[in-house]
This record gives sequence, C-alpha cells and structure tokens, in this order.
Amino acid sequence: MATRKPKGLLTRCSNTMTESQYLAWIRSALRSKWLRWQPRNDCLKAARRVYKGPSKLQKWEYQCAICTKWHVAKSMEMDHYPHDAGSILSVDDIGQFCNNLYCETSNLRALCKPCHKIYTLSQSKGISMEEAELEKKVNEKMKDTNLLAYLASYGYTGSSVSNAVKRKALVSKLMKEKE
Repeated sequence: MATRKPKGLLTRCSNTMTESQYLAWIRSALRSKWLRWQPRNDCLKAARRVYKGPSKLQKWEYQCAICTKWHVAKSMEMDHYPHDAGSILSVDDIGQFCNNLYCETSNLRALCKPCHKIYTLSQSKGISMEEAELEKKVNEKMKDTNLLAYLASYGYTGSSVSNAVKRKALVSKLMKEKE
C-alpha cells in the first residue's frame, strides 16, 4: 500500500509533519481538552432539564439559545458568543486561540446543530440570520437531483438554467417569493 506524501515541507515533529499538520494537531489537542473545561460544562448544565419524553434511556434534554426548542445532547453544540474561538494559522495564533477557546460561561451558549450552522454561516459571511437560513435552504435545494424539474415547474428552462450560478439565483429568487 502506497503512502501519501504531504505537499508541504516536513519541518515539525522530527520532520514528519508539515506546519499545517502540526497546527492542526495542536488545535485538535486543545479542543479535546476543552470538552472537560468547567465553564463549558456549566453552560450545558444551565441549558438542561430532565427529559420529558417516552425514552427511558435518556436522562436530559437541552434548550437551544436561539430557537428555544429542546434537543437531545447529541444534537447540541457549544457556541463562543459573541466571537468564535478563532483559528490557528501560525504558532503566534496559539495564545489568542487559547484565550478565546477557554473562556468563561458568560461567553458561551448551547445551540442546536441547525442553529449553530446558520449562526456560523451568518457570522462568516456578515449576513443576518434570516439571510443565512435562506442561503442554507438554497444550498440544500441546489443538491436536489430533481432541481431542473423543480425549476421547469416554475417555467424556467433552457438558457435560463444553463449553469449553476443561474440556477442558484433562480432558486434563491423562488424561495424569497415563497416567504
């Protein structure tokens, strides 16, 4: 079995890792330790209640800070609010990443996965939550294998749907009209 060679220079860990692999390894280690960070666990504890459903195996359910619906633990994520933990693009970024990641409870909130994805998209693109939710729906519709039939049902065929950019604009327009 052939081994894959990294594309960058092997400069870290006895010349077995690229700079990018090394920084990813550090980021992963910091995030795994963060799972035991007490303020994170306190935030989760504050968002939970005794499960009120039919499953006898489930003990807790958690409330999303955005949609306020109750969810099982597997569908929850922690959000660094109002700013994310950031990223590590160089060794110099590690200190700031740690300061942001290991924050207090006041800078954390429990979100369900769908709300967290929409919130993250809105933050990364600098758009409102509503615009991010619409964009997420448009992106999901763009993956639909029956997309051309969907557009044809609204009278869009031929050159108006000839490429992905045109199709995405049409889907976005149709979804905005639905709302």
